[in-house]
This record gives sequence, C-alpha cells and structure tokens, in this order.
Amino acid sequence: MSVWDVHYTALYNSLLAVDAVLTVACGDVPIELRAIDKTVPQMNSFQGADVATIGPAAHVRASELAEKDVDPDTLDGGMLTLNGKDWKIINHQPIPAPTGEAFGEVRLSLDERR
Repeated sequence: MSVWDVHYTALYNSLLAVDAVLTVACGDVPIELRAIDKTVPQMNSFQGADVATIGPAAHVRASELAEKDVDPDTLDGGMLTLNGKDWKIINHQPIPAPTGEAFGEVRLSLDERR
C-alpha cells in the first residue's frame, strides 16, 4: 500500500465524502459508493486569474469503481444520486494519482435531472 492509497482512503472515509448511488445503465443494479460532491461551481486559479468551473461534478475513486466492476467507459449517460439529488453523468475524466490512473480519481461531469 502506497502513501497515496492511505491518502485516498482517509479522504473518502472522512466527512468530505458522502454516500452516493451510481446507476450505469437502465435496468442495472444501483451501486453504492463514496463520492466527493463538487456540484457547486468553484473558483480555480488559472494563469493568474480566477476562473469558475464549468459545471457541477463529483469525484469517485477509480479503485472503488474497479472493485465494483464498473468500466469507466460505461459511466457517460449513467445517473449519480448525491446528497438527495439525481444527476445525469454527461462525461468523465480520469484524475490520476502520482502512482497511476488506477489509483486516482474519476471526475464525473454532471447535469441535474429534471
């Protein structure tokens, strides 16, 4: 176990992460996992200027998706229930840890379901 495994385990077991439910395709069994809610736009510093993030998102651990046999290529079009709201996953992007993509996170770009 690397220091990064310890870091992500502590992060996703803390109060910063919440319980969420992922449904990849219609008819699939929903999957419970932990996620970090990033649905409120945030200001990021970019080349000396503050820029608002494009839209709502959530982060999940890549290793947790692998443990639950979720292929990241099937995430787009799925649904994530997070903090009492249903969100459509419009795309995903890996956020690798220094030890590699499989040990980092996956950013899910979301759109509120109406």
